[in-house]
Amino acid sequence: MARIIDNTSEKTLRAAFEGFGELVEVKIITDKISKRSKGYAFIECTTEEAASAALKEMNGKIVNGWMIVVDVAKTNPPRYSRGRPR
Repeated sequence: MARIIDNTSEKTLRAAFEGFGELVEVKIITDKISKRSKGYAFIECTTEEAASAALKEMNGKIVNGWMIVVDVAKTNPPRYSRGRPR
């Protein structure tokens, strides 16, 4: 996962990260109502080696004029509602 700023495109992120290996997907997360970036993206690499290299080399780098923070995406625990399945 990379923390990004509004005017950064998926194309810009792809260009910044594809030097570490083939990418499966680059997805900027946007607000459903305003359609503006929420300030982060998910970048999926085809190999663990590429992901590790990107994490090590890209964290703290400048992309599109902004310093980015790169971290491993974390999974959220499942949400439960008062005993009723959704």
